[in-house]
Amino acid sequence: MKHIYGPVPSRRLGFSLGLDLVPYKICSFDCVYCQLGKTTLKTVVRKIHVPYRKIIDELKDVLKQKKKIDYITI
Repeated sequence: MKHIYGPVPSRRLGFSLGLDLVPYKICSFDCVYCQLGKTTLKTVVRKIHVPYRKIIDELKDVLKQKKKIDYITI
């Protein structure tokens, strides 16, 4: 999976499946607690980085595995 990770255990959410809609750790923040690591490109420019169809297809593949998922985080 390129754009979906987990499920990862979370004290707050249980088992969380993450969707990374912005590849290569492009973000407007550099949060120390981010599960994806350090931001490599800080930007506030909005654009589509990943076609939604790719995300849907990957999500379907993960859901077929029937892993325990309490939340999906974006």
